[in-house]
Amino acid sequence: MRIAFFTDTFYPQINGVSNTLSYLSRYLQDNQVEHLFFTPDYGFDTAECADLPVVRFKGFRPVIYPECRLAFVPLERMTRLLADFAPDVVHIVTELGIGLSGLRAASVLNIPIIMSYHTNFDKYLQFYHLTHFSQALWSYMKWFHSFAQVNLCPSRDTMRSVQQHGFTNTSIWSRGIDLERFHPSHFSAALREQYGARDKTVFLYVGRISAEKGLDVLMQSIRSVNETHGKQVQFWITGDGPLLNELAAQELPNVMFTGEKRGEELVQIYASADAFVFPSGTETFGNVVLEAMASGLPVICTDSGGVTDYTVPDENALVCRYRDPASLSGAILELLDPSLRSRIRSQALRTAKSRSWDAIFENLMRHYTAAQAALPLRRTAN
Repeated sequence: MRIAFFTDTFYPQINGVSNTLSYLSRYLQDNQVEHLFFTPDYGFDTAECADLPVVRFKGFRPVIYPECRLAFVPLERMTRLLADFAPDVVHIVTELGIGLSGLRAASVLNIPIIMSYHTNFDKYLQFYHLTHFSQALWSYMKWFHSFAQVNLCPSRDTMRSVQQHGFTNTSIWSRGIDLERFHPSHFSAALREQYGARDKTVFLYVGRISAEKGLDVLMQSIRSVNETHGKQVQFWITGDGPLLNELAAQELPNVMFTGEKRGEELVQIYASADAFVFPSGTETFGNVVLEAMASGLPVICTDSGGVTDYTVPDENALVCRYRDPASLSGAILELLDPSLRSRIRSQALRTAKSRSWDAIFENLMRHYTAAQAALPLRRTAN
């Protein structure tokens, strides 16, 4: 089988989608499945890009999300490139520049199409004061995803949401975790010493530093915690994004902005914290929560979005009310109890160990095989 992927986000940009596609590529390589990624050119490469089969296209930076690139490829060029690769199945990962170009080319060539839905754009609009675009957005999304033989969602929460907006032929493509990479054994006393956290309880956030991640609520909660326990706790905020300077300017004495971390630095910072706090309610899955669990961290999350698929309140996580600073600060104070951290940590590790990438990708391969065998829709997206 030969599979072509079209995605507007890919390495070297780091996020849940690019990480998932990297693991998928390595699985396909191990199983001798030929594949090719069509994706934007970011102007630089990193170690994560090595050995990934990719064709890149020049694009531009969107104003709302400058870490991304959007590229719109002429139909004739994309059709020629796709025909040269001659895939059995096309998997369209995103709905904008490259994704739309891939849809048009695949429909011209009558290649079976699978799509996946990864981003809660509708929820994001709320944080950028663009909700007046919501109806138009969902009209476009419904049209776009109508070309797929199956629309794969990372969680049941996400699948219910898109079904309510008219998506059909939906199924689940969940997420796994690399248990060798994310592991408690990467704990570093030297790192804690470097950050001045030797005698502190450290709460870690990893992700994009942006409005939709709920970091305004986290900062309010930190201020509340600091009123009574400020000398006992430290907060590490790992990542980059448009809100970084604004949050750093608040100059909370026990909040450290570590910047974006990759590779060994990332797994060390996970394993060296004491707990993970994730205030976002916009996730379609929440890969970083699973990474934290595998690293041995008890997790605080919200009762909104894809994280609800695999978090059980008071068992493998403390689950707070979405966008409720008092609920979040209360959970932080609860996890100052070492015995509670130990109990939640044990269940969280069990959750992580139950999520094998191989099993998840084997299920995805069944979708590819079914799409290859089915008669493609005789429609054109042009």
